[in-house]
Amino acid sequence: MTKDRSRDWLELACFFEEKGEYYDAFINYTYAAKDGNNEAKVNLGVLYCYGKGCEKDIAKAIYWYKSAVRSGSEYGAYNLGALYRRNGNVRWAKYWFHRAVIMGDTDALSDLDELNLMEKKG
Repeated sequence: MTKDRSRDWLELACFFEEKGEYYDAFINYTYAAKDGNNEAKVNLGVLYCYGKGCEKDIAKAIYWYKSAVRSGSEYGAYNLGALYRRNGNVRWAKYWFHRAVIMGDTDALSDLDELNLMEKKG
């Protein structure tokens, strides 16, 4: 596939997601993600994480987030940190937020600082 085709799938998926048509968004994110589009990988992970347009499947969400990270996406790392934080796993949340910071996500720095502060207080 060409990058243009992958981008077309991504844009179509975003269009469907904005309309609340999550199944159609899921299908198009899947095409784009399998074609290597990092933004689609992260967005597909979000759909799996919350069960929008598909069955909720945290293992598949993690798979797609990690796939995005391996391809250089700081957003995948940030979303992994957020997922682990929501599930109470501070150690892994800190790990992924730290990875996101190293990859250039400045928002992850405040999340990492917050977790470190909570640990010092607790």
